[in-house]
Amino acid sequence: MKKALQIHILLAALCCALLSGCEAKQKSILDRLDYESLNAKALSEYAMPVHPGHRGQVPFWNKYAFKFMYAPAFDFDDVEGAVGYTFAAEAGGQTFTFESVNPGSALSKIWTAMPAGKVCLSVQAHDGEGNPLGEPQVREFEKDSPFAGPYPSARVDYMEAAVRAAEAVHRSIIAQNWLKSPEPDLEYVFNCYPCKIWSATIQNECFLAEQKPALRDSALAVAHIVADCLIRHARPAGSPLAYFPPTYYRSESGEGGIQGVVDSNINYTMFVEAVCAAKALLDLYDATGEVRYFNHAFYIATTYRKLQAEDGSWPVKVNYFTGQPVADAPCMPTTILQLAQRMLEQYKVTGFEKMVKRAETWLKENTIATFNFNGQFEDVAVDDKAPFQNLTNCTAVDCIDYLMGKRAPTEQEINACIQMARFAEDQFTLWNSPINARQSHQENYEPVNRPFVYEQFEFQCPIDHSTAGVAMAWMHVYNATGDLLALAKAKTLIDTIIWAQDPETGMIPTVLYDKYPFTIWANCSWQSITALTRFAKLISDSEVQ
Repeated sequence: MKKALQIHILLAALCCALLSGCEAKQKSILDRLDYESLNAKALSEYAMPVHPGHRGQVPFWNKYAFKFMYAPAFDFDDVEGAVGYTFAAEAGGQTFTFESVNPGSALSKIWTAMPAGKVCLSVQAHDGEGNPLGEPQVREFEKDSPFAGPYPSARVDYMEAAVRAAEAVHRSIIAQNWLKSPEPDLEYVFNCYPCKIWSATIQNECFLAEQKPALRDSALAVAHIVADCLIRHARPAGSPLAYFPPTYYRSESGEGGIQGVVDSNINYTMFVEAVCAAKALLDLYDATGEVRYFNHAFYIATTYRKLQAEDGSWPVKVNYFTGQPVADAPCMPTTILQLAQRMLEQYKVTGFEKMVKRAETWLKENTIATFNFNGQFEDVAVDDKAPFQNLTNCTAVDCIDYLMGKRAPTEQEINACIQMARFAEDQFTLWNSPINARQSHQENYEPVNRPFVYEQFEFQCPIDHSTAGVAMAWMHVYNATGDLLALAKAKTLIDTIIWAQDPETGMIPTVLYDKYPFTIWANCSWQSITALTRFAKLISDSEVQ
């Protein structure tokens, strides 16, 4: 008996030691973030321009940009007879100057010395004797504050936060109203966007069914109802957009939803959004094994394959019934590529290889090479935008997610993704910004006093979806390179998501303004849940390594 007791005590001590070691190990990856050195590293990197333009070779993407975190380079004109140019930047009551033979030179030489805030830059051409030639060329912009951690950390476990957010959606009208009717209830107004919102609801319920066994039956009941509704409203076999669910939905009464947007677009569809439905149906297939959901997703993929242009592209917006383009711009194909890759890699379905190769070539030549990450949102016009006029982080983040999600991204692809992550930070991330309410989407609301990401040039609003998306971009960079600064940036933005999460309900608000009406877009909530889940896994995997 005494010997057995001694063994029990030894085992207990060993378990305690192992648990203590695991706890220390669990903390170690984030404890390695030495912010003094990381902040210095960030400052040095901000002197390097993001994808700088070169006239006749690489277009200048920043014509419409109003703020920069990385040293910019502008498309100033060459002046006839000039042998040099004097750059003079007025900022914070000081003038910072340097000389260059190229009017498109980046501001790297003076950038780190300049304070954050308004900048008035003039570029004066001069001849060989130093005489000015013509009037100076001028550009005004904001220099944004750099990353300067540490920022306030998360209050709860990342995976716990993800599950609480999913359960909050499940218990809300977003999910529960589907149990009352097989048709969408526009009491939740965003149900007017089927591909985006209904699909995200399905994905949320599938995730919750896996994470919370006690809620599995009720969550999958919702997912089945929504999925069947998506399929029921999809275009029939043999039609130009066979199996595509609609982008826009209007009730028979015409009431509810975002009426202005829906009424003006009811005959159209955003070409890429059927991917949302396919992904959701595949998630439901994975959760239940019901082949009909896989089949419909596969048919959506085959429609994309059938409608791909010879150059590898697809249109951005089309007539929902005829399939004819209603805008000249091509769509950004990254989510279509992800769907094809999932078919090829997860389900071993062949026949999409040629489609992927052509679309990748188009993407690299027409988007990544140019940095024309124009927004393509269903509630914003897409056919009246000049190149670079309405840039968004979302397109760049999708490119990163696709390229880094491949089994073996090339070194060239990894380097391109690093540049795109810096672009998303440079133009859309605010760590501690001096930019005031005149540039805010809603002047009556103050942005949260936390780091965040806004969505697009035409919607300068702090959004959880964008904050989560850029966080995932930096996670990809960390996974590919081991760069702890990338990990620190990802953590900071993920912590903002948790900070914004309602401590009582677990719901994550879409709009990150203080005192803003609590708004939930299901697709944005799903993006945040995905980011939280990935970050929890990243930490866990890093500890194992």
